[in-house]
Amino acid sequence: MNSPDRRSVINLAALRWSLALLALALLVAATVLAAADHFGRQAASAHKQALARQAETRAKLARVHDDERKIRAKINTYQELVRQGRTVPEKRLEWVETLRQIKESRRLLDLNYEISPQRLLDEKMPTTGGYIFHVSPMKLDLPLLHENDLLGLIKDLSAQVQALVSIKSCKIERSMTDPQHPTATLKAHCEIDWITLEEKP
Repeated sequence: MNSPDRRSVINLAALRWSLALLALALLVAATVLAAADHFGRQAASAHKQALARQAETRAKLARVHDDERKIRAKINTYQELVRQGRTVPEKRLEWVETLRQIKESRRLLDLNYEISPQRLLDEKMPTTGGYIFHVSPMKLDLPLLHENDLLGLIKDLSAQVQALVSIKSCKIERSMTDPQHPTATLKAHCEIDWITLEEKP
């Protein structure tokens, strides 16, 4: 029969092996968890980067579509100018005279305008059909008896001048008491582009 001391030594050795196996199992489990966390973080980072690249690609595609839309709009503008036979250089003196005649014929209360120096419509836009787009911005202020005064003015401009009249903005508001124009009920502030074409030298 084994003595009590021998059985105690055997049990102690078995306990040590069990503890060693438990420690090894815990170490393996901790390593697996750390590896899983590491790869999870890598996967999340890769997913985030992929989403960012996707968003950037979509933004670039949207800019391409927007540029294409703007180019098509300018081509349509060019075709409209050609159709109307307005492929001529700026004729500022004729425009000023036309404004004066419209004011008289429409019996407008007043007509104040400022035509800025001519510039390229878009410096990034290539020449189209051998022509270069130019724009002459104009600010227009006038007192009105009613809205039809402004509509008639714009209609006459579009019909009489050798340029494409593009209305950028128009604001109509109620007129405060004006000693110079007591009958005016409204006043208009407009920004208008006179667009012309010039044959490329």
